[in-house]
Amino acid sequence: MAEVLITLLIFGIIIILLFKAIGNLVKGLIFLFFALLAYYFLSSYIPSQNFPIQTIGNFLNVPIEKIRNTLYNLEIVTVTPSGNSLIIVVKNNGFLPLTNFDVEIDGKNAMINNNISILIPKQVGVIEVEWKGKYSRIEVFTKQTKAIYFSPL
Repeated sequence: MAEVLITLLIFGIIIILLFKAIGNLVKGLIFLFFALLAYYFLSSYIPSQNFPIQTIGNFLNVPIEKIRNTLYNLEIVTVTPSGNSLIIVVKNNGFLPLTNFDVEIDGKNAMINNNISILIPKQVGVIEVEWKGKYSRIEVFTKQTKAIYFSPL
C-alpha cells in the first residue's frame, strides 16, 4: 500500500514537472518571437551606410510586413493646387506616430514649405509643397512608411 502511494506521488511530481517544462518552453518561444519582432522594428531606426541589417530569415518577411503596415499606415486624403504650391492632406491610420516627412512628385523631390514634425495616430496633417504645373504621382515618405497618390486627371 505504501509502495503504491509513493509510486503515485512520484508519478504526480513527474507530470507536474513536465507541465512546467512545457510551459517554460512555450514562454521561451513567445519571448523569442517578440525579440525577433523588436529586432526587425529597431533595425529600421539604425542608420547604416556600409552594412545594412538584413531580416532574419525570409519566412518572417510577410507576417512582419503585415504587422508593420498595421502599425505604420499613412494615407494621402486629398491633394489641392494652391497658386504655386500643392496642399497635401495626409492621415496617420496606423497605431504609432510618424515623423520626418518627404515628398516626391513624379519622381522629383519637392520642396516642403511647412513640414509636419509628428503625426500621431488617427491625426490628419497638411503638407504644403512648392510645385507648378501638372502631376501624375505624389509619394509622401516617412522613415517608417510611404503613401502614393495618383492624379485622377
